[in-house]
Amino acid sequence: MKSFIILLCVALMGMNSCKSKKEVVKLDGMKWVLKVLNNKEVVLSDSENKIFILFDDIARRVNGRAACNRFFGDYEMSDSKLKFFPMGATRMACPNDSDWEIEFFQMLETVDSYKVKDKVLYFLSKENIVAEFKGLQDLAE
Repeated sequence: MKSFIILLCVALMGMNSCKSKKEVVKLDGMKWVLKVLNNKEVVLSDSENKIFILFDDIARRVNGRAACNRFFGDYEMSDSKLKFFPMGATRMACPNDSDWEIEFFQMLETVDSYKVKDKVLYFLSKENIVAEFKGLQDLAE
């Protein structure tokens, strides 16, 4: 009987510790398309063009498109904390949307956390939303 009570206590403690752990949201497997940047709706000169980001949770790398240039780099994530390291990017001339691109890269430097709700990814800086992305399941979209 003593063994049963001890086993029951261990099992209950294990269940409680599972509940207390925060569930980490996976960001990979989704194409995150930028919709709002610094409280402004993102509208590019070419409606076919999109600013987007893709996460590789295993390698802790990101890549995507910032208006017309491709970018890539590393990130750290734990719980709701998120930090991007300086990004590398192609250097194509983008006269029409260069302001969006510059603002996008500047925003990445300030991000310190994130949250996801209903397939919308929010980047935050000092608890303020600085970017809003819509998640697209099909990476080709």
